Amino acid sequence: MLLIAPAVSAAQEAVMLDAITVEGDAGVVTESTGSFTTNEATVGGEQPQRLRDVPQTVSVLTRGALDAIGATSIEQASRLLPGLSEATGDGFVGSLYARGQEVFQYYVDGAPRPFPSIYGTAPDLLFFDRLEVMSGPSGVFQGSGEPVGTINLVRKRPTAAPLFGGAVIGDTLGGYRAEAEASGALSGNGAVRGRVAAFGQHLESNVDVTEKDGVGAFATLEADLSDRLTVATGGIVERSETLRFSGLPTFTDGGLLEVPRSTFIGSTDNSADIPTREAFAEAEYAFDHGGVLKLTGRVFDQDADLRNLLGSGPVDRATGDFPVFWFARDFEQTAWYGDANLTSPHSVAGMPLEVVVGADYRRIEQGFQQNFDFSPGVANIATFDPSAYPVPDFTFPGVGPGFRLNTETETDEFGVYAQGRISVTPRFKINAGARYSIYDSVSRDTGRGTRQDVSETQVAPYFGATYDVLDTVTAYGSFAEIFQPQTETDASGAVLRPRVGRQVEIGLKSEHFGGALTAQGAWYFIRDENRATPDPINVGAFVANGEADTQGVEFLVSGSPLEDFDVIAGYAYVDTDLENDPTPANSFSLFGRYSFEAGTVAGLSLGAGVRAVSGFDNRDGTVTIEAPGYAVVDAMASYAITDAVALQLNVTNLFDRTYVERVNTTARGTYFGEPLTATLRLSARF
Repeated sequence: MLLIAPAVSAAQEAVMLDAITVEGDAGVVTESTGSFTTNEATVGGEQPQRLRDVPQTVSVLTRGALDAIGATSIEQASRLLPGLSEATGDGFVGSLYARGQEVFQYYVDGAPRPFPSIYGTAPDLLFFDRLEVMSGPSGVFQGSGEPVGTINLVRKRPTAAPLFGGAVIGDTLGGYRAEAEASGALSGNGAVRGRVAAFGQHLESNVDVTEKDGVGAFATLEADLSDRLTVATGGIVERSETLRFSGLPTFTDGGLLEVPRSTFIGSTDNSADIPTREAFAEAEYAFDHGGVLKLTGRVFDQDADLRNLLGSGPVDRATGDFPVFWFARDFEQTAWYGDANLTSPHSVAGMPLEVVVGADYRRIEQGFQQNFDFSPGVANIATFDPSAYPVPDFTFPGVGPGFRLNTETETDEFGVYAQGRISVTPRFKINAGARYSIYDSVSRDTGRGTRQDVSETQVAPYFGATYDVLDTVTAYGSFAEIFQPQTETDASGAVLRPRVGRQVEIGLKSEHFGGALTAQGAWYFIRDENRATPDPINVGAFVANGEADTQGVEFLVSGSPLEDFDVIAGYAYVDTDLENDPTPANSFSLFGRYSFEAGTVAGLSLGAGVRAVSGFDNRDGTVTIEAPGYAVVDAMASYAITDAVALQLNVTNLFDRTYVERVNTTARGTYFGEPLTATLRLSARF
């Protein structure tokens, strides 16, 4: 890790500036620490920075925390953060919600990737060191992003020391998985390093018929071309094939069905074949004056072929009948992203100033085809037979009743940005910045022969301040805006207008026990306009909401309050104007682990946690669907058989509670939570 030396003022008097960590080296690495906390992150900036210097809520799920609960997906990881909740989407992946609203985009090492849950695009967590979440907008650095939060996955870096690892995993639902990874120097002096990782898995859920097969691989090469210049390149390739479940319908009045948790509505021919490919290249150069120049390029490519039998209406209480239909979608997307930025230290009137300036460009090309088949007609909830509905032969473009879409979309966005952080006093710092974005999109409906052009420019300002009330406590406040161009289309095929969000946040952050334990609490207010939400009438189409206000509070504590004891605990309250928001108002999560380091039980770790939410509901037209709150207990135990080999058992829903995890519409989207499930993992790391 390279630390930049202090800069010199115009008068050639030494001025002590905050250190800048060059991310071209290992950066903020958590995988080797085993800790549940870290004091730095890269989300919301271009270089690692102290969490207390970021005037917004920032949560980091370290490698140690992810391993403790056995998380291999973002959805599983979200169980540790009450401010980030999952809404199940097909039994294996789901939508993510932050501060009451769905997140449609996430980032890999600061580069954006779309995240509509229907395509399940989030990569496997095997490839990543940590998951960073910054709540609220990050309009300066991320440009077009979410007003409710930024989710950033930070990849594992190659190590100079040799590393070999692997694992085999099985669970009581019938799923199994294998992992392998290796890392080490590729040159005698360690200047060239490489890392590879791969997995294969077969998953099953508690819902009948459903299953998922997946494979993935990650490779990266990193080289120090000099003591100032580091370059890196690599890629991620994954493929999943899923027999999906789109959730249960409700009764016409919104009442929940009284059916077993294993009830499946769909066809044995349901399928979702989704391959993804990603390649990246990065370079960082450290200048004599203390500046760091960072260049990033990334391309992401994805296909999705979906064939699903769905419910299209609620269940009649008297007869048990409800309508079903076949839905087909072929989707392809290629996204390019490039960014160049310079982080450099200066001084103004003797006050240390860190300035970041940069520019980025992104281009997305999408092809989208959709069709329906309404011949299945009416089914009955009591006698439903998934094998009675063979997949029809779909053609594109589709004709007939219902919403059909056959579009080709090209989107370009260019942005320039700048932000400065000045230390007015050693305790008081001010952050201010802005971004100017130019956005152009062309969408052609090849079925209707129409074209939609959207051109927008937007300035997103940012202001924040932090004050170290004590050596270990920081108070902060911030105002941020964000610009979110949308590629979603309405029922006519027109691209929705860009989304605009703004947030005010105030809070406290603290460190305890020498930084081993961190805590934060915040109040926020968000105003969001034009957010894309699913069209309740036309499947696959979206509508833009008007103005919506959201406010709430969040608290999070993570780290080690006692030696050998790790904990992460939090509470979130959210109150929103959105009628179709399925997230609960109150969420609480707690997970703790104690590791025995001596005595006859040395090498044993025991852990337990609870996830609890208040009752929640969702609006579908004039009908409100309500679900009661619940609390679920999880547990884990691990034992180090040798210094290199370990056995770990994770149990979710320890007391096998039956509960509803998500409600959506009367036609579909109601999911029961996972029953008691035990997962056993045998791993080795040399």
